[in-house]
Amino acid sequence: MTDDTGAPARHGEPIRCHPSIVVERSLSGIVVLVILVMQLGRGALPAILAVLFVGLVLFNYRQWRRTTVQFNETDVVVERNTLFKMKKTLPYAKMASVNVNRGVLNRVFGTSRLLVNINSGSGAMVPEAVLTFRQDVAEGIRAGMAERLYGHETVPEEEPAEPPVSFSPVDVIVHGLFSVSTYQTVFGFAFLAYSVVQLYVSTVTGAGADGKALVSLLMFFSIQLAPSVSLIFHYYNYRVYRRGDTIYLEHGLVRTYKTSFAVSRINAVRVKRTLAARLLHRSWIEVEVVGLASGSGESLRPVLCLLKDDATQQRLFRELVPEFVDDHIRERQPAGARSVLLIRAALASLALVLVTAYPSIYVYRATAALTGIAGTVLPYALPLATAAAILAILYATYVSYRITAFGTDSDLFTFVNGAVDRETVVMNYDKVQMVRITRGPVARFFDVAQGQVYLLSATGGASVASGYFDESRLAAIGEVVMERIASGEYDYRKNSV
Repeated sequence: MTDDTGAPARHGEPIRCHPSIVVERSLSGIVVLVILVMQLGRGALPAILAVLFVGLVLFNYRQWRRTTVQFNETDVVVERNTLFKMKKTLPYAKMASVNVNRGVLNRVFGTSRLLVNINSGSGAMVPEAVLTFRQDVAEGIRAGMAERLYGHETVPEEEPAEPPVSFSPVDVIVHGLFSVSTYQTVFGFAFLAYSVVQLYVSTVTGAGADGKALVSLLMFFSIQLAPSVSLIFHYYNYRVYRRGDTIYLEHGLVRTYKTSFAVSRINAVRVKRTLAARLLHRSWIEVEVVGLASGSGESLRPVLCLLKDDATQQRLFRELVPEFVDDHIRERQPAGARSVLLIRAALASLALVLVTAYPSIYVYRATAALTGIAGTVLPYALPLATAAAILAILYATYVSYRITAFGTDSDLFTFVNGAVDRETVVMNYDKVQMVRITRGPVARFFDVAQGQVYLLSATGGASVASGYFDESRLAAIGEVVMERIASGEYDYRKNSV
């Protein structure tokens, strides 16, 4: 048996992960202990923390020494022979993907992390096994496992597949900036505007800053800028291509990702457009697929196309997932849906007026003494903003009624939603886990209902909501699923794990 510092063991023999896994597992605990020493470093506490540090490292070292991995013909067995014994058997037939994840420590030690994922809801967020090996060993193991999972080897590094569409760093930056939710952007810039007003008022009145401006500025950074920067780092060097029935994704700047999954594992395809993306005539593609957990706490859906012009997005859609191309006619919401949406808009407008009433009085009192343009504009800024928001709600209601659609054919059905940020979701009947039809008192009065379709997802569980349609039309989704099962037309392989 080898610990991965030399040549790997023969097929079927137990091996150990790379010893750097001891550092990986100890790092978070070490950081906590260092912070405690810096904050509370008095008396005997540093010595106690030092003992805890040594104990943590020894514990993880023992875990590494007594944990072996065995790659057999039909499964992978991870076994730990410590006080709390563990044996985990992962059959190849149940695996959704085997992915490679390389963080900073992996680059330092020349290693890669193999993430073994099972196509199940319980394993959607956390991989069933995270195995660290020397980089070349990890790539060799992944290639061998991919041959069992997909029927062919992964594309060698020296012979990369040519992607159907290339994505430049500019495309990555544009995606990071304009794929953030419009509502998130509005809230972020609202905090920025509030901080600017606070700074201006404190400067003019000479009262001095009270910290509210700084808090609002921090909220702007956390809501708007931080997510954009995170997306840019996450999707840097983005590549996507399809080989046979397998889709490959590669991206990442600091932490690099190599992901592959069979097309049969895709549960739904989402085409998304924020308001800014629509103004740029751009859109991007996300997919719902289980078994791609990164092990790094991220819950992003796999992206098949970054924010690109609509023509390029549609071409990539047809090349990567032609199985989800829908050409069926989509129907609009009935007249009853308009009445329901107008009542909802009226209630939202009333709530907005009640929420902004007190802040409007506060701003008026704080700025009434100002002279010039500031004294004319600032006292009435919030009421005017509230009125503008109410007009925006009414307009969004009109757009939502006009845009929301629902379409079906023999294998696929589609929901189109979104007044501001729009989304087209194409689903296969054989991927549906559950359909839930809801009718509130207002919806019942106008004889409409709303559907909720539940699917397995990379983020755990996912649900896709429809607009307001006739109840029988939405209930037909579940009926078609049951009919396909009863007739034998239902393809169990599309939902097999």
